[in-house]
Amino acid sequence: MKITVDYREKASGIIDLLWKEEVAVEVKKLSYGDYLINDAITMERKTARDFLISIIDGRLFSQLSNLKRYSLNPILLIEENPFKTGLDFDETAIRGALISTQAIWYVPVVYSRSKEETKDIILMIGRQEEACMDVIPLRGGYRPKRLKSKQLFILQGLPKVGPTVAKRLLEHFRSVSNAMNARVEDLVQVEGIGRISAEKIREVLDSEYQAT
Repeated sequence: MKITVDYREKASGIIDLLWKEEVAVEVKKLSYGDYLINDAITMERKTARDFLISIIDGRLFSQLSNLKRYSLNPILLIEENPFKTGLDFDETAIRGALISTQAIWYVPVVYSRSKEETKDIILMIGRQEEACMDVIPLRGGYRPKRLKSKQLFILQGLPKVGPTVAKRLLEHFRSVSNAMNARVEDLVQVEGIGRISAEKIREVLDSEYQAT
């Protein structure tokens, strides 16, 4: 798991909590959001009080616009209850901002009761993102950044090899190279690969390129 944190989050204390968990944390200036999780999920963190202030000064919707434009998977995390800040604020306006964030801007909202819980949520997102990347299709316009994702991406280019079978190939052969060099007899030992599929894989890998 890799977490990149905007340097302005130092005062929150969350960076220190993440370091105690022995997570790979890089602190630098982020153009958008406060936390970048596994180079895939961008989280904007706001305390309940700052959330309300950002509604007043217009920062909230400007930030949401940038998150949607420049982040693949944006999330807004609100720390503590925005309806119980002690500020004199119209509850309808708070509710409207929350609805707009999720229904208009399509940015999920996650709630946290404390900085400790925020740390736990960040770690949970990181673990779930890692697990999810092992089982979802990686083709199309996707360009992986992490090593495991690159390995799965390559294997999913083979005939009849989807995300689950790609993972099984890696687990069985331990490397992309070993999987690519495997004989038909070895490939059929992997659950989900029959003899016909194995022969098609070898055909793709062994056939000479025919120039047109």
